[in-house]
Amino acid sequence: MAYTVNKTNSSASPNQYTVQDGVVNAQTDLSLIGKGYAGYGELIAENFLHLLENFSNSSAPTKPISGQLWYDSTAARLKVYTGSSFVPAGGNVPYQSTAPSTLSTGDLWVDSDTGQLFFYNGTASVLVGPPAATGTTSGFTFDSILDSSDVTQNITKLFNDGNLIAIVSEDEFTPKVSISGFATIKKGITLTTAISDTKFQGTATDSDSLGGVVAANYMRSNANDTTSGTITVANDGGIIVGSDSDFTVSIDSGGTILSNATQDTDITFKVNDNGTTTTVMTIDGSESRVGIGTTSPSTKLQVSGTTTSTAFAGPLTGDVTGNLSSSGANTMGTLVLGDKLTTQEIEPDTDATYDIGTSSVGYNTVHAKATSAQYADLAEIYVTDNNYEVGTVVVFGGTNEITITDEKYDTRVAGVISANPAYIMNSKSDGQPVALAGKVKCKVHGTITKGAMLVASNRTGCATKSQHPPVGSVIGKALQDYNSDQTGTIYIVVGRC
Repeated sequence: MAYTVNKTNSSASPNQYTVQDGVVNAQTDLSLIGKGYAGYGELIAENFLHLLENFSNSSAPTKPISGQLWYDSTAARLKVYTGSSFVPAGGNVPYQSTAPSTLSTGDLWVDSDTGQLFFYNGTASVLVGPPAATGTTSGFTFDSILDSSDVTQNITKLFNDGNLIAIVSEDEFTPKVSISGFATIKKGITLTTAISDTKFQGTATDSDSLGGVVAANYMRSNANDTTSGTITVANDGGIIVGSDSDFTVSIDSGGTILSNATQDTDITFKVNDNGTTTTVMTIDGSESRVGIGTTSPSTKLQVSGTTTSTAFAGPLTGDVTGNLSSSGANTMGTLVLGDKLTTQEIEPDTDATYDIGTSSVGYNTVHAKATSAQYADLAEIYVTDNNYEVGTVVVFGGTNEITITDEKYDTRVAGVISANPAYIMNSKSDGQPVALAGKVKCKVHGTITKGAMLVASNRTGCATKSQHPPVGSVIGKALQDYNSDQTGTIYIVVGRC
């Protein structure tokens, strides 16, 4: 007669198994033996053995039911069947180099390579600790040490990858046993001095001092303030005044610049004259005129009142009524202004100081005999790609007429940027003077002997020596010895091949 085996959970599906006479029911991983089955003893014994060993095997039981235990011999771990899969049973934490593939939410495992504990949150493994791999310390640790007075001090240490970065203390003290990087431990957070450039990074809302200077000694940028020291603006940009940056004091290569940026407005110079504010000079912005003693100049320069001068220097332009004369030791007689200036001799009072004409306005033809020149080279103005330094070697090319050299033996070589040419061709053109012949300073590098032929170098803007230069590549010859791989300048003669 058949019999029924019921599960503990009556709501499970199935909740029972029926065993027929003379057969073995194989619906589970145990053998359920029917009445009259021959050889039942072995099966009963095997059932007990399988239960005793928890179905120990490298593979899971093939017919598990909820609550069934299985010892995974490969992972050396006891697991329980949840109704859908086998999961590790509590108290047996996997110890392996990678996360187990069968983790359930809340499961723990230990990384055998790093010695760190992880838990599974249902999606990924989350580090529990320690923060760093075995053998290194990272994070906060707590310690009690003696100070130099044998008083116990409780401190918190901050480590990263085994290195002590900072110590937190509620008191300032000197450790009895020295700690590298911490000669004195300050109240609060003390950073190590053993690691260079260790500092707090980020934005601080307040500070007692900056650069060793207390905060109260700094000037405000958003309020009226005063200083007992000297204000120095150590850049050519200078000082900007006005809500719209109206007025600036700056520096350029020509000197100091006072600039009013507001269109058609004046610059006024005022003084306190015996208690009265008086305007002494006005620069008319709308007419580009200067008035001394007047606020409304009608000419380029208008002086209201009597002027006295011990000398007059500079060009005299415009109409002159009557004779212009000079008295004293340098009497020149009558100066006649009209179609021409007639005089016996023009002689400056200082040698090699004054010019005839200017760089923008000159005479058409000068009939004279030149006996000397102050400077040594013949130059011509060329349009350059950039404003190059004196002594720079340039070649024909670039976006304009002339560009800087960067190729050795460049046969396009044009010359050297000159400082003060003796003669400038094409002088009214825009650009820079390029020495074509004569003595000039030139940028060089390498070993150079006096008289050596010089060619363009692959070092930008420089010349160097060449014993057998290609045709058309010679800049000139050296007038000085030079021996350095660093860039320097020497005098050379341009065009002496």
